[in-house]
Amino acid sequence: MAVVPFNVLNDLSYSIFNATGIPEDDARILADHLTTSNLVGHDSHGVWFMPHYVPALQKNYKRWEDHIVTREQPSFVLIDGDGANGIVSVTKALDLAVEKARSCTFGMVGLKNVSHIGRLGDYPPRMAEQGMIGLVWMNGGGEFLSPFGSADRRLRPEPIAFGVPRKNGPPLMLDITLSVVAGGKIEQKIERDEPIPDGWLIDQDGHYVNEGKRYHDEPENIGVLPLGGMQFGHKGHGLAMMIEMIVGPMALAGCTGGAGGGGIMIMAINIESFMDLDAYKEEIEKHVAYVGSARPLPGFDKIYAPGEIEEANRHKNLDEGIYIPEPTWKTIAETAADLGIGMPKV
Repeated sequence: MAVVPFNVLNDLSYSIFNATGIPEDDARILADHLTTSNLVGHDSHGVWFMPHYVPALQKNYKRWEDHIVTREQPSFVLIDGDGANGIVSVTKALDLAVEKARSCTFGMVGLKNVSHIGRLGDYPPRMAEQGMIGLVWMNGGGEFLSPFGSADRRLRPEPIAFGVPRKNGPPLMLDITLSVVAGGKIEQKIERDEPIPDGWLIDQDGHYVNEGKRYHDEPENIGVLPLGGMQFGHKGHGLAMMIEMIVGPMALAGCTGGAGGGGIMIMAINIESFMDLDAYKEEIEKHVAYVGSARPLPGFDKIYAPGEIEEANRHKNLDEGIYIPEPTWKTIAETAADLGIGMPKV
């Protein structure tokens, strides 16, 4: 294993992405996105993706600036990314949503035909920092989610993320999938050669599956449970279908089943159209303090607001470094060598 200081990991990631020949600002966006995911504790969306991204970046890279606007009105725009990088595309597209919200209260961008967009939780706080409520929804990810009552794979994880500004700290943020766990977290268990916890995977007999190898080898028999699991999974199942039916058609990406999927909806809501921004932030702080005053149960240190665990991880990992599993570090080193980039000593 390797324990890597954040700035070292970030510099290495930028060097690798820059060496692929993509624009420098795009390389910086990608490096910041992946390494920050590790920094805040979401290794499932971190640098383990880097070696998978590099071949696509080297082959016929499509720039966000060449996207196609298919429909536009004052409050929204529909965009075909024409195969552009997803992380770069969403990072830049959210500024369009904010711009429209400044004049129309609500600003929306529907986006399709881009590559993997990474960690959704990165994006809404960027809008919140500009005085907006930010939302990003997607009918994307692998088709591995089973509907409630089945082990057949019929849905995507349908990730959704929200961000709101606050007075005493960085924006609050909620980033969840409507599966019980993100697909990347399953991959991290496999990468670390750790058993899959009960309640993540289900087989055709209704039994939990703990062997990660079966997840890859038996796609027809093994599915990921919806949010809520075996008891309350109808809630995650229902929400997942609603996200499909809102995002897929409205982004002109289509619903999962056949060729549909991969649609993204970005929304910015201008708080100052409703109330004074400082008064909003004061209200948020009062709410956070009230909920946080609840007495923790045994085994819990405190009551967190959405996004506060990520901030705690950020400070911890800045101090202690970021743990990278040996297989991931080895693959990154091989990718760096192919590009003529030297690996740091850690």
